[in-house]
Amino acid sequence: MALSKYLYILFALLMSCVTIKTSNLKCEVCCRLVEEIQRNVSSVDPSNIVQVSNFRLDGNGNQIKHTIPLARSQLYLTEVMDSVCEKMNDYVRATFKKNGTLTVMPLLLDGQMNPLMSEVDVVQDSDLNKSLQYYCEDIVNDIEEDLINIIKSGNDDQIVHSICTNVMQLCPKKDNKIEL
Repeated sequence: MALSKYLYILFALLMSCVTIKTSNLKCEVCCRLVEEIQRNVSSVDPSNIVQVSNFRLDGNGNQIKHTIPLARSQLYLTEVMDSVCEKMNDYVRATFKKNGTLTVMPLLLDGQMNPLMSEVDVVQDSDLNKSLQYYCEDIVNDIEEDLINIIKSGNDDQIVHSICTNVMQLCPKKDNKIEL
Protein backbone atom coordinates (compact mmCIF):
# COMPACT_ATOMS: atom_id res chain seq x y z
CA MET A 1 0.00 0.00 0.00
CA ALA A 2 2.75 2.45 0.96
CA LEU A 3 4.72 1.51 -2.16
CA SER A 4 1.79 2.43 -4.40
CA LYS A 5 1.54 5.85 -2.71
CA TYR A 6 5.23 6.50 -3.35
CA LEU A 7 4.93 5.40 -6.96
CA TYR A 8 1.93 7.68 -7.43
CA ILE A 9 3.83 10.66 -5.95
CA LEU A 10 6.88 9.90 -8.09
CA PHE A 11 4.69 9.68 -11.19
CA ALA A 12 3.00 12.99 -10.36
CA LEU A 13 6.37 14.70 -9.89
CA LEU A 14 7.68 13.36 -13.18
CA MET A 15 4.56 14.50 -15.02
CA SER A 16 4.85 18.00 -13.59
CA CYS A 17 8.47 18.19 -14.80
CA VAL A 18 7.44 17.07 -18.28
CA THR A 19 4.62 19.65 -18.30
CA ILE A 20 7.03 22.44 -17.29
CA LYS A 21 9.51 21.45 -20.01
CA THR A 22 6.72 21.25 -22.62
CA SER A 23 5.30 24.64 -21.65
CA ASN A 24 8.78 26.22 -21.84
CA LEU A 25 9.27 24.63 -25.24
CA LYS A 26 5.90 25.92 -26.48
CA CYS A 27 6.81 29.42 -25.28
CA GLU A 28 10.12 29.27 -27.16
CA VAL A 29 8.42 27.98 -30.33
CA CYS A 30 5.83 30.75 -30.11
CA CYS A 31 8.54 33.40 -29.80
CA ARG A 32 10.48 32.02 -32.79
CA LEU A 33 7.23 31.77 -34.79
CA VAL A 34 6.41 35.44 -34.22
CA GLU A 35 10.01 36.43 -35.03
CA GLU A 36 9.83 34.46 -38.31
CA ILE A 37 6.58 36.18 -39.22
CA GLN A 38 8.11 39.58 -38.44
CA ARG A 39 11.14 38.70 -40.57
CA ASN A 40 8.83 37.76 -43.46
CA VAL A 41 6.82 40.97 -43.13
CA SER A 42 9.88 43.19 -42.89
CA SER A 43 11.50 41.55 -45.94
CA VAL A 44 8.73 42.83 -48.23
CA ASP A 45 9.51 46.07 -50.04
CA PRO A 46 7.40 48.80 -48.37
CA SER A 47 6.68 50.33 -51.77
CA ASN A 48 4.70 47.20 -52.72
CA ILE A 49 1.10 48.17 -52.08
CA VAL A 50 -2.22 46.56 -52.83
CA GLN A 51 -5.65 48.02 -53.29
CA VAL A 52 -8.28 46.62 -50.97
CA SER A 53 -11.98 47.22 -50.77
CA ASN A 54 -15.05 45.91 -49.10
CA PHE A 55 -18.49 45.30 -50.49
CA ARG A 56 -19.97 48.60 -49.28
CA LEU A 57 -20.78 51.40 -51.63
CA ASP A 58 -20.52 55.14 -51.07
CA GLY A 59 -23.35 57.59 -51.73
CA ASN A 60 -22.58 57.61 -55.47
CA GLY A 61 -22.68 53.81 -55.81
CA ASN A 62 -18.89 53.45 -56.01
CA GLN A 63 -16.96 50.86 -54.11
CA ILE A 64 -14.70 52.36 -51.43
CA LYS A 65 -11.08 51.35 -52.05
CA HIS A 66 -7.86 52.15 -50.24
CA THR A 67 -4.26 51.05 -50.50
CA ILE A 68 -2.20 49.27 -47.86
CA PRO A 69 1.32 47.82 -47.82
CA LEU A 70 1.43 44.31 -49.28
CA ALA A 71 3.09 42.97 -46.13
CA ARG A 72 0.07 44.00 -44.03
CA SER A 73 -2.58 42.61 -46.40
CA GLN A 74 -4.83 39.73 -45.35
CA LEU A 75 -3.85 37.65 -48.40
CA TYR A 76 -0.11 38.00 -47.85
CA LEU A 77 -0.33 37.29 -44.10
CA THR A 78 -2.50 34.22 -44.72
CA GLU A 79 0.13 32.88 -47.13
CA VAL A 80 2.84 33.53 -44.52
CA MET A 81 0.82 31.64 -41.89
CA ASP A 82 0.47 28.68 -44.25
CA SER A 83 4.22 28.30 -44.75
CA VAL A 84 5.97 29.75 -41.69
CA CYS A 85 6.01 26.54 -39.64
CA GLU A 86 8.03 24.73 -42.30
CA LYS A 87 10.96 26.94 -41.25
CA MET A 88 10.97 25.18 -37.87
CA ASN A 89 12.81 22.34 -39.63
CA ASP A 90 15.84 24.67 -39.60
CA TYR A 91 15.65 25.15 -35.82
CA VAL A 92 16.99 23.06 -32.96
CA ARG A 93 16.23 22.67 -29.30
CA ALA A 94 19.18 23.54 -27.12
CA THR A 95 20.15 24.49 -23.59
CA PHE A 96 22.60 27.22 -22.71
CA LYS A 97 25.78 25.82 -21.18
CA LYS A 98 25.97 28.72 -18.74
CA ASN A 99 22.62 28.26 -17.01
CA GLY A 100 20.77 25.32 -18.61
CA THR A 101 17.97 27.51 -19.97
CA LEU A 102 16.03 25.95 -22.81
CA THR A 103 16.03 27.74 -26.15
CA VAL A 104 14.88 27.11 -29.70
CA MET A 105 17.26 28.59 -32.21
CA PRO A 106 18.00 28.53 -35.93
CA LEU A 107 21.02 26.54 -37.05
CA LEU A 108 21.90 29.16 -39.67
CA LEU A 109 21.70 32.95 -39.67
CA ASP A 110 22.17 34.75 -42.98
CA GLY A 111 23.66 31.61 -44.51
CA GLN A 112 26.27 31.26 -41.74
CA MET A 113 26.36 28.94 -38.73
CA ASN A 114 24.56 30.55 -35.79
CA PRO A 115 27.26 32.13 -33.58
CA LEU A 116 25.40 31.00 -30.45
CA MET A 117 26.02 27.33 -31.31
CA SER A 118 29.23 27.36 -29.24
CA GLU A 119 27.29 28.57 -26.18
CA VAL A 120 24.65 25.82 -26.20
CA ASP A 121 24.26 22.08 -26.01
CA VAL A 122 21.89 20.80 -28.69
CA VAL A 123 19.17 18.57 -27.27
CA GLN A 124 19.04 15.32 -29.21
CA ASP A 125 15.57 13.92 -29.52
CA SER A 126 14.08 10.95 -31.28
CA ASP A 127 11.74 12.96 -33.50
CA LEU A 128 14.54 15.04 -35.05
CA ASN A 129 12.86 18.23 -33.80
CA LYS A 130 9.63 17.53 -35.73
CA SER A 131 7.78 18.52 -32.54
CA LEU A 132 8.90 22.11 -33.13
CA GLN A 133 6.94 22.22 -36.37
CA TYR A 134 4.00 20.46 -34.72
CA TYR A 135 3.86 23.01 -31.86
CA CYS A 136 4.20 25.85 -34.36
CA GLU A 137 1.30 24.55 -36.47
CA ASP A 138 -0.76 24.07 -33.32
CA ILE A 139 -0.19 27.70 -32.31
CA VAL A 140 -0.98 29.02 -35.79
CA ASN A 141 -4.18 26.96 -35.95
CA ASP A 142 -5.29 28.25 -32.55
CA ILE A 143 -4.75 31.96 -33.15
CA GLU A 144 -4.25 32.62 -36.86
CA GLU A 145 -6.85 35.41 -36.91
CA ASP A 146 -5.41 37.09 -33.80
CA LEU A 147 -1.90 36.84 -35.26
CA ILE A 148 -3.01 38.41 -38.53
CA ASN A 149 -4.94 41.20 -36.82
CA ILE A 150 -2.05 42.10 -34.51
CA ILE A 151 0.43 42.12 -37.40
CA LYS A 152 -1.96 44.13 -39.61
CA SER A 153 -2.20 46.76 -36.87
CA GLY A 154 1.48 47.52 -37.42
CA ASN A 155 2.30 47.81 -33.72
CA ASP A 156 5.48 45.70 -33.77
CA ASP A 157 7.08 46.98 -30.56
CA GLN A 158 5.85 44.27 -28.21
CA ILE A 159 4.39 41.79 -30.68
CA VAL A 160 6.19 38.70 -29.29
CA HIS A 161 5.05 39.53 -25.76
CA SER A 162 1.57 40.45 -26.95
CA ILE A 163 1.02 37.18 -28.80
CA CYS A 164 2.94 34.62 -26.74
CA THR A 165 2.15 36.01 -23.29
CA ASN A 166 -1.15 37.85 -23.56
CA VAL A 167 -3.02 36.02 -26.34
CA MET A 168 -1.66 32.46 -26.16
CA GLN A 169 -0.60 32.58 -22.49
CA LEU A 170 2.33 30.27 -23.26
CA CYS A 171 5.05 32.45 -21.77
CA PRO A 172 5.12 33.62 -18.17
CA LYS A 173 4.36 37.25 -17.49
CA LYS A 174 7.43 39.23 -16.54
CA ASP A 175 7.22 40.83 -13.14
CA ASN A 176 8.26 44.44 -13.67
CA LYS A 177 8.17 45.46 -10.03
CA ILE A 178 11.13 47.46 -8.82
CA GLU A 179 12.26 46.84 -5.27
CA LEU A 180 13.36 49.86 -3.29
